[in-house]
Amino acid sequence: MSKKQAMTDEKQKKHSTGEVKSARELALERAAQLEDEPILIQTEEGEKTMTFEEIRDQALRAEDYLRDLQYKQAEFENYRRRVTKEKEDLLNETVSVRDLFEILEHLDRALESEGDADAIKEGVQLIRGQVWTLLEKKGIEKIPAEGEPFDPNFHEALAEQPHETIPKGNVALEYQPGFRIGEKVIRPSKVVVSAGAGN
Repeated sequence: MSKKQAMTDEKQKKHSTGEVKSARELALERAAQLEDEPILIQTEEGEKTMTFEEIRDQALRAEDYLRDLQYKQAEFENYRRRVTKEKEDLLNETVSVRDLFEILEHLDRALESEGDADAIKEGVQLIRGQVWTLLEKKGIEKIPAEGEPFDPNFHEALAEQPHETIPKGNVALEYQPGFRIGEKVIRPSKVVVSAGAGN
């Protein structure tokens, strides 16, 4: 039995029982009647004949495309927000150029100084302290290395060598200090890892 025949039989049954049909039922009934009939529609390319089923299939495909587009748009918006936040974080982490001027002035004075070696050394140590204070304000800290368990997230191993007191797998020597902001590594520590006590 065709859909049209089934709808017609249902229609006759409802008329005989005196039921009143809703607008939705009437619309579905009319759509079923149109399902196989060609419908003339206007497109950008001109007039075109399509069946109801073809139009419905195209509408479903269009809904799928719209959903995909909305998903991609939301994904892109999240990406844009993340990149913007990372840029802001990076700007907040970097040392201000203005902060460096005072340090440069102190270095210039140290270079122009005719004092003895101890006085110059003391001045350089003060400048170094000033740099560290500036870095600490930005949340930068030195990565603990010597004696610590080797961690590839924070340490870069240059070699492994026996060590009498430091256990195997721990950092025996730090060649170059590493720095981080929180858990984010700016530069890993370059280290030698202990192979344990020699034989």
